[in-house]
Amino acid sequence: MIRHVSEINAARARFPRGLAQPVGALRFGLDALLLAAFAAGQCQSRVKNGGNAPAPGLCGAELGCGCGAALLGLALRCPELTGLGLEREAELLRAARQNVAALGCQERLRFARVDLADRAALRQSVAAGGFRAGSLDLVLANPPYGLPGRGRASPSSLRERALRGPAALTDFCRAAAELLRHHGRFFCIFDARQLPRLCAEFDRARLGLRRILPVRARRSDPALRILVEARKNAAPDLRLESPLTLHGSKARRATKAGAQAAIWSAQALRFCPWLAAGATTDS
Repeated sequence: MIRHVSEINAARARFPRGLAQPVGALRFGLDALLLAAFAAGQCQSRVKNGGNAPAPGLCGAELGCGCGAALLGLALRCPELTGLGLEREAELLRAARQNVAALGCQERLRFARVDLADRAALRQSVAAGGFRAGSLDLVLANPPYGLPGRGRASPSSLRERALRGPAALTDFCRAAAELLRHHGRFFCIFDARQLPRLCAEFDRARLGLRRILPVRARRSDPALRILVEARKNAAPDLRLESPLTLHGSKARRATKAGAQAAIWSAQALRFCPWLAAGATTDS
């Protein structure tokens, strides 16, 4: 289906609202948007440092892309990016292709179905998408945090597979190392409480930890998420950044319909402007 330019522009202005998501799947949320904003900041710095020179091209991929929210967000912020979304679930892949068409990014982004644990299939999928394993500039990932037997199981098998897996983190890190060029960048978001587990997998995959941005709800709260940057075949050289605080002193406000809406901090809105859809600022 060919979409009019005005329809594409309207869809981009609404982003992330309006993205197609299959029933029963783990729906994208704050993690995907923060991940896209984190990676976009690095891409935009790269272009800015180039001065008045033409924007250099970037090749990237998202592992376990779901409906494509993070990769699409990155592509909207970084027009020099071409990329590939990799997803195991057919329902989510259909949604991702629908979303990329709605946003008019199908010339730059492609999507392929693959199980990241199958390294041969991974290489084949990347080649079929017009890319080459071992050549990508960046990889994004929001790996499953959960481990089998921990937490309440979801009644939806599609959602449960996205939440937990015995070797999911290992598969994601190995896949990132497989796809990245030498010193290519891996951006991911993970459970802050499981940082030692993440570091161990980075070591095994030869991904040198370079930057951590802790994410907390309020200033008085501990970090629940970490945004992480690592580089392939690089020695660890960690820069621990000041935390990103999502909310001010008042975390929520009542809407006209009686529901509760988040009140985002000015810092959060600067970092991730997509939060501004229907948001109130509390600095």
